[in-house]
Amino acid sequence: MENILHYFNEKIISLTENYLKNLIFKKGISGFTDDLTAEFARFGSELTQFLVEYVEEEIFNLGERKEKFETLERDTRNIVSIFGEIQFKRRYYKEKETNKKIYLLDKILGIKPKQRLLNNVQERLLTEAVSTSYEHAGEVAAYGIKISRQEVKNEIESLNLEKNFYKDNETKRKVENLYIIADEDHVHLQKGGIEEPRIIVVYENAVSNGKRIELKEKRHFEGIYKNKIHELWDEVSLYIEENYDMEYLKRVFIQGDGATWIKTGLEWVQKSIYVLDKFHMMKAINGIVGKMTKETKKEKTNYKKRIYKSLEKFEFKEFKEICYDILSEEMEYSLRIRKEQLMNYILNNEEGIRNLYKNKEILHGCSAEGHVSHIYSDRMSSRPMGWKTRNVNNMSKLRLLREDKISVREILEKQEKIIDFEEYKEIKLNTQKRINKNINFKPVSLPIISFGTHGERKLFRDILNGMAV
Repeated sequence: MENILHYFNEKIISLTENYLKNLIFKKGISGFTDDLTAEFARFGSELTQFLVEYVEEEIFNLGERKEKFETLERDTRNIVSIFGEIQFKRRYYKEKETNKKIYLLDKILGIKPKQRLLNNVQERLLTEAVSTSYEHAGEVAAYGIKISRQEVKNEIESLNLEKNFYKDNETKRKVENLYIIADEDHVHLQKGGIEEPRIIVVYENAVSNGKRIELKEKRHFEGIYKNKIHELWDEVSLYIEENYDMEYLKRVFIQGDGATWIKTGLEWVQKSIYVLDKFHMMKAINGIVGKMTKETKKEKTNYKKRIYKSLEKFEFKEFKEICYDILSEEMEYSLRIRKEQLMNYILNNEEGIRNLYKNKEILHGCSAEGHVSHIYSDRMSSRPMGWKTRNVNNMSKLRLLREDKISVREILEKQEKIIDFEEYKEIKLNTQKRINKNINFKPVSLPIISFGTHGERKLFRDILNGMAV
């Protein structure tokens, strides 16, 4: 033990001396810090390897271990740490009573079977992959090593994100109105076809923040839920019932584009009212009226005004008559068919339009399109790429969990299975006691202050004094 401590002590002295004498002047402060980072990464890798193997030796020499576990063989394992790849030796043991075979070192240090990336490397990898490309995430997760795109994909695919991550309020919140916006994205798959990850946002209020609208007390629900849309709405309903006073709550507005899966929410969410969001209504009306030219601007503007007025008065018969006037003037067959479809879209959402105008004083407008663009499309569908279905599901959930301030670390911690350490607790405790007794460090001065030339010691003391000031 003394030899290895002496080795690391001398390494620090040599490193500091060399960098103070040469590199800081040769390469400037920027090059100096780059090289110093590389040196510290190498140092961290060596130190980690030593400490892991030292713990293994202490386990091996422990009396309690010899009583309960028989040594089988010794092998080498590689793991990726934030310092880069680390290789260490460990022993395979067999429990004498049960014949169960196990790596005690892995069990005690919390290294999972077949785990290649340490937890903090996984955390960095996933945090980066949620925002950028798989390739870039693999380049920055660990120092000096590139993790392949395929491995990044595998890490995302292996996640189990079907659990609820939201935190229940200790006391149920009292609000009269709750708002839900719902939409979906369209993501291209590797082998052809499209997946439609859903997004539902539950929030209490919307506040203008400059040009942006900020949703207050929002909570996201997300995923593909193919042929299982009831499970998504069940999650939403459960969240509302567990976090809000249902007697005090008067209305829950479900806002969307009229898709069947969105209207399904009315069957699951208590006190819910469907509202056709204004963006899709306006888009349909613009499509019915058609593009304006200099020559047709006056006529088409008049049509628009008449349509909006008829809808605001709930005169859907009048709306239909206006549409027929427009259709009679449309000479192009494909456009006429498209305009007729948009007219029927409006008519099929009569109830949603009634609720839009009846509650316009307390509605904030629907920002679903903006949410999908910001959260989903920005990473998943706005660039030409192909996805696997499971990764579409997990990436959509990861991005929305981030929106809800759930960190990747919290997500990874929830992935961990509860491990029963009872049979290893005594070995773990006694190994720790043995290490503490053997090392027993005493307070010492920094090595460069005790060693080196008089000038070097003076320079380092001056640096420390300057930092203290």
